[in-house]
Amino acid sequence: MFADVIFYNADIYTMDDTHPTASRVAVKNGKIIAFDKDTEQLKGPSTKLVDIDGKTVLPGFIESHGHPLNYAANMLQLDLRAEATPDIDSILNAVREKAKVTPKGEWIIGMGWDDSKIKEKRFPTIDELNGAAPDHPVFLKRTCVHNAVANSMAFKVSGLPEIPKDPEGGHFHIDPKTGKPSGLIQENAMHEFSVPAFSIEQLKEAMLQAQEQFFQWGITTAHEMAATKNDMIVYQQLQKEESFRLKARLWLWAIDLMGWSGVQEEALKLGIESHFGNDRLNIQGLKYMLDGSVGGRTAALDNPYEGDENNDGILYMQQDHLNDLVSESIKHNLRVSIHGIGERAIEMALQAISNATTPEENQRMRNRIEHCTLPTDEHLKKIAEYGIIAASSIGFIYSIGDSYLANLGQERAERVFPHASFKKHGIIAPGNSDLPVCDGNPLFGIYSAVVRKTMSGQQLGTTEAIAVEDAIKAYTIDAAYSGFDEDIIGSLAIGKYADLIVLDKDPFKADPESIKDIQIIQTIVEGKIVYSST
Repeated sequence: MFADVIFYNADIYTMDDTHPTASRVAVKNGKIIAFDKDTEQLKGPSTKLVDIDGKTVLPGFIESHGHPLNYAANMLQLDLRAEATPDIDSILNAVREKAKVTPKGEWIIGMGWDDSKIKEKRFPTIDELNGAAPDHPVFLKRTCVHNAVANSMAFKVSGLPEIPKDPEGGHFHIDPKTGKPSGLIQENAMHEFSVPAFSIEQLKEAMLQAQEQFFQWGITTAHEMAATKNDMIVYQQLQKEESFRLKARLWLWAIDLMGWSGVQEEALKLGIESHFGNDRLNIQGLKYMLDGSVGGRTAALDNPYEGDENNDGILYMQQDHLNDLVSESIKHNLRVSIHGIGERAIEMALQAISNATTPEENQRMRNRIEHCTLPTDEHLKKIAEYGIIAASSIGFIYSIGDSYLANLGQERAERVFPHASFKKHGIIAPGNSDLPVCDGNPLFGIYSAVVRKTMSGQQLGTTEAIAVEDAIKAYTIDAAYSGFDEDIIGSLAIGKYADLIVLDKDPFKADPESIKDIQIIQTIVEGKIVYSST
């Protein structure tokens, strides 16, 4: 048996403790069959030899919590990230320009504004949006997707009164000067608007484009954390496309919430269990939402936000309801992932999981708490006892950490995403970006875990910093473990898929401050080069 391809002259970190480094790797039928001197006898007349030129090789990164299809859909919307629109005027100008080429009465949709990053440190108001597009309904989501701003026509065409009532778990912000809506809409109130959805074909085309960016980031597997019926259709159809090579792990959106239709009842009726599917595409379990975001001041905290003693966040459901949902899911062999950022939400998630399982049962199921931002010491002990996965959005520190400092204060901000404590307690904590909430580049998350500095250079303490190796494991083998994938991806070992990436610098030897600047030269999926910077 000869290899299909041999990659040589490489500085390989396998993230496999039994064979931590190598210089050559042989691949057959998309899987690794040998390392180093054992590759010599596998070189045949048709074997392709690829010189890595002495560069660093790692396993392909795994995005353990993201929203790839939302990221793809953003390509069909106005790009309002601070890099593109650094101030209110540029946001309004983007709306004006879109209005010029959009028929009157059609929606103008945008995504990505962040009041903590734009010059004025505030959101665009309803009056400003009215002036920019008086003849179009306008709906612009904040980067965290827990808040949006809208103009008057958006309220009108959605059938909302001049001063709408707050829905459960949502809020229409009222301008204290006028007594009327300011244009800011929070949480469930966002879903009172009749914003049109994108078609399956539009999403498929956008996802194929988005895949190219994933490969540029070195991501070869991604967890889709809020899969709806349409998302399922898109991914299933994409799997038939030879050009779609990204491995996808689907967490089904469980119940009707935030304007999305839940599928828990239907999934249980069909008898779907975790891991239904194949190595390319499978179902992981059910996803629940408990609180909002720190940036949007809606995460459910134990104590109020800085400068706002009347606000300690929002909870989406009661404990008894969550307990019933989680118990039913686990009873039917569907894993659960529960969005819990603030202390109150994490406590609810822990109560629901411990109510439904014993520690031994949960260690076998690997149920997850998503983000797990502000766990207390008691929470950490219980997470460890039950073997719960702490799916840590450590990438938030670099991308939106400034808003954490502003909203939580220095003391609380220094204990967010506590990776050193996770390690101390033996908790598996895969890293993630929650894209499109943050930039999807895993190296930003690795930098965050090691250096704990924000994009502007502010420090979120060093007590919870971890070593480079542990940070890389959070995006490779630990992330694989979080999806029951450790036997097929996450490290480079014989029998595993040849999903690997080539970097322009060695993160183990580089100045930690430069980790965020490291570039991916090549991304290889199942032995085939899917991205090359040259």
